[in-house]
Amino acid sequence: MLGIASLLLIGILIFIGTSMGKRADNKFAENGIEQRTNIVDSIYQAENLNINSSYKPLSLHFNGKPIFSIGQKLSEIDSTLTYRIDPNSDYQDYFPTIKDYLTAEDNLSLYKIGKHSYISGIVYFSADQQSERIFNVSGTWGFSVYDKNVLEAMKIWLIENLFPEIENHFEFKENWNYKIEAKNQIEHFNLTRENDSWTLDYEVELK
Repeated sequence: MLGIASLLLIGILIFIGTSMGKRADNKFAENGIEQRTNIVDSIYQAENLNINSSYKPLSLHFNGKPIFSIGQKLSEIDSTLTYRIDPNSDYQDYFPTIKDYLTAEDNLSLYKIGKHSYISGIVYFSADQQSERIFNVSGTWGFSVYDKNVLEAMKIWLIENLFPEIENHFEFKENWNYKIEAKNQIEHFNLTRENDSWTLDYEVELK
C-alpha cells in the first residue's frame, strides 16, 4: 500500500501534468487561430481576392438572375440553390479552414432535348469557414449530342437560362473561347469537342 507521501507525490504530478496539458492546449488553440488566419490571407492573396473590393455579379444565371458575386456570403445566395461539400477539389488540404463546394442543381442542366441528347452542368466554388466569402468559381457543361439537329436548341437554352451575356458570341465551334472582363475579374469560356460531345469550361479569374 502506498504511503501518504507517495500519494501526495502522485497527486502533485497529476496536477502538474494536467496544468501543463491545459496550457499546451490553450497555446495550440491560439496558434491554430493565427495559423488559420494566415492560411486564409495567403489563399486570398494567391487568388487575388480583395475583401474590400466590390465584384460585379457573375454572368452565370440561376433562376433568372446572377447566381452570386465573388466575395458574397453563402447565407446571401438564393436559398433554393442546393450545394454540398466537394471533398476532392482545389483546397481539400485546407479543410475545414477552406471548404470547397459543388452544385449540380437541376436548373443548371437540361436532362433531355430531342430523343436522347442532354446537357449536364456542375458549378464549383470555395469559401472560407469564418466569413463564408465565395471565391474560386468555375463550372463545366457537357453536351451529349445524339442528333446534330438539337445544337441550335441547346444554344438557345444555354443563353436563355445560364449565360444571357454571350448571346451574340456563343457558337458550337471547336475551341471557341470568349471572355467577359470587368474591373477586377475576368470570366473565361472555352468550348472543346470530342466526337459528337462538347464541353464548355467556365472559370472566374480575379485581377
